[in-house]
Amino acid sequence: MNTACHVHNRVTLRAGTATTLYELWKEKKPTVKYLHVFGSKCYILADRDYRRKMDPKSDEGIFLGYSTNNRAYRVYNNRTQVVMESINVVIDDVAKEPVPEVVPGVEAYPETSLQEKMIHETAIESGTNSEEAEVNNIEMSKGPSIIVQKNHPQELIIGDPDQGIRTKRTNNIVSNSCSVSKFEPKNVKEALTDDFWIEAMQEELNQFKRSEVWDLVPRPNGINVIGTKWIYKNK
Repeated sequence: MNTACHVHNRVTLRAGTATTLYELWKEKKPTVKYLHVFGSKCYILADRDYRRKMDPKSDEGIFLGYSTNNRAYRVYNNRTQVVMESINVVIDDVAKEPVPEVVPGVEAYPETSLQEKMIHETAIESGTNSEEAEVNNIEMSKGPSIIVQKNHPQELIIGDPDQGIRTKRTNNIVSNSCSVSKFEPKNVKEALTDDFWIEAMQEELNQFKRSEVWDLVPRPNGINVIGTKWIYKNK
């Protein structure tokens, strides 16, 4: 009743005009788009019970109306079979039955009639009779063949079959050894003895400069400066 009165106060027209009483009073057009259809399916956030990681986050329910005490919805929880009030509700009041799509110029056939029509058209195109076309259609509907060839032709084998299995890790050992330093220095003094680590350090400093992540400024008097430490790891 409260909802009916709420809507009635916003859609009633003044006698002899096309303007609602709400528009005359508020000087703006009324809207009721925030209302939902009673009896619609809804989903209630499961925030009142202990929920494990793999448990569903919401319960399915039925939208019943609005709370008279606070800004919440009155819903019926299908799982607990209890009428409750909650603000964390998603209402699906626009769900409709799917309507079969009808393409202009194409007749709508039932499923069995459509299948018979396709068999007939296939027979006309291939020049066979309907029985043969139906058999071919059944064979095609079964999906791809699952026959597995036991012996693979030797001429189609790529590489040496006697070499054995080479994993990605095995292949990377040779490629990485060509571009990675032989050792990991423990401090800057050791890193400065290797040309590869000097280039890596300089590239790191150039990245800071290109990204403009800091500015070089004089050290303030009486202020402790937080130092940095190089960490050397082969990746």
